Amino acid sequence: MFRFEFVLLMVCAVYGSQQENSPADSEREKDVYAIYSLMLTDVPTSHGPDNKEKYLIAATTAPMRRARPCVTPSPARRADFGEVLADYELRRSTPRHLKRALSIQQPYVLLDAEQVKAFIEERSPHGTGRQSSSREVFRGATDLFTLSDVYFNQRRTLALTALSSWCGVLCGESQWRVFEKSTTGEWEERQWVGCVTMQ
Repeated sequence: MFRFEFVLLMVCAVYGSQQENSPADSEREKDVYAIYSLMLTDVPTSHGPDNKEKYLIAATTAPMRRARPCVTPSPARRADFGEVLADYELRRSTPRHLKRALSIQQPYVLLDAEQVKAFIEERSPHGTGRQSSSREVFRGATDLFTLSDVYFNQRRTLALTALSSWCGVLCGESQWRVFEKSTTGEWEERQWVGCVTMQ
């Protein structure tokens, strides 16, 4: 019995690994990081452009505070956007763990959960006041950026994601962003009607 369960586990592990590394998954990952890289190029914040020496980015994605994306698609793209929303509903509770695969000029640091907590505590009026071992990592940056996962239509030509920046109490914003793949295969942002949440 034990041997059978072990073999079954091994088969599932190999199959799962093959599934994760399939060409379709690889292309999806490429699209995800192309979109993240576009979004983090000259990124705006609640207090203007972030022109600090580096970006601090939470290494794990998080959903936006608004449960439903506040984006109005163009009439011609309603069906495609319906597929994007279906992908969002299916996967919104599953965080993505970011890799160092961003293609941006700005140096960046991916912060783990403890570092994110320390960054927030340092800038909170009710923080503990304790010295964080990550203080040197934070030097030269003002904002903490948090990404949501990227959600696609079935043909992966339309994508929805979100970016939040936080720099302290009453200093931050979150915004849904829409991207569309052009005929040349490049991702381009679409300025559809949406909302910005100030924090």
